[in-house]
Amino acid sequence: MAKEKIIIIGSNHEAALELIFVSELEKLGFSVLLYPAQNIFFDYYYKSVLNKLMYRLGYHSIISKIQNSIKELILKEHPDKVLVFKGMEVRPDTLKWLRSKGIQLFNYNPDNPFIFSGKGSGNRNVFNSVKLFDCYFSYDRQTVLEFKKKGVYSYELPFGFDHNAFNPSDFENDTEVMKLCFLGNADKARIRFINNLAAKGIEIDVYGENWSQFKLHQSIGIYGPKYGIEFWRTLHRYALQLNLLRVHNHSSHNMRTFDIPGAEAIMLAPRTQDHLSFFEENNEIFLFSDVDEACDKIKYVFSLKNEERFAIRSRARVKALQKHTYEQRVAEFVQVCKNF
Repeated sequence: MAKEKIIIIGSNHEAALELIFVSELEKLGFSVLLYPAQNIFFDYYYKSVLNKLMYRLGYHSIISKIQNSIKELILKEHPDKVLVFKGMEVRPDTLKWLRSKGIQLFNYNPDNPFIFSGKGSGNRNVFNSVKLFDCYFSYDRQTVLEFKKKGVYSYELPFGFDHNAFNPSDFENDTEVMKLCFLGNADKARIRFINNLAAKGIEIDVYGENWSQFKLHQSIGIYGPKYGIEFWRTLHRYALQLNLLRVHNHSSHNMRTFDIPGAEAIMLAPRTQDHLSFFEENNEIFLFSDVDEACDKIKYVFSLKNEERFAIRSRARVKALQKHTYEQRVAEFVQVCKNF
């Protein structure tokens, strides 16, 4: 019996969620192809200043070329399903063409299709395509409720973590760094919060893009982004990891919600209903409502004995493995797709 075939349209960046879905779907017996529409677009857009200008003025053909390539791939491979991640590079007319071929269409959006918090979080293709999918998967329950109001079939599928990416024993010889760490890219809200913590005497290291472009407190250490095994090592090494939510997920959760506990690290995050439902506060994770409470929690964690911090790390890792791996999320995705 031939394997059911799925084409994923998204990114093949080494940190892309798409790659985890490819791996887990293949383990479940699917034939999976990844079409890197986002990478093709970025290769064009960032090739030169002229290309950026031409794109912004509308004098380009890159999006049309991507649509034609998608259609060629579909006609060649004849997939049963297409899973689009976000979909900024896929036009609604292409999705309509796919539907006309009898292909089931699904979307997983790691951002919000109604709130664009930055140039990479969405565009009109995303917004105008919402009703063209058989099911629109979102990590955010409020987004799912919004979909239902609009008559769109949607399903809440939280983020998870890739438990196959590393083993905590890989890091057992690393020395714990007694600082607060934030691993993520800079924006104004994050800078304001972290500067406020630093002004209260909290030692902080930040890792990610664009931090050096902003004015930070002089005590803050600035480092570049980390990928692969070094991403997980950085999460694990520090005594405490800060998680900050952006405007499109300020009431829910994000990828770090599970990356940090999954890395056997201690998370300090905003107090949301999602965080309270996924982990046990003050036992597996620590939560805050404002800068002052965050500062108090940081000082408390740093005051603990080494074995006490290790116990918290261990409990968080166990919970993440039990309930929040991408192996479990992808299996849930497949089960939902069977309804179609």
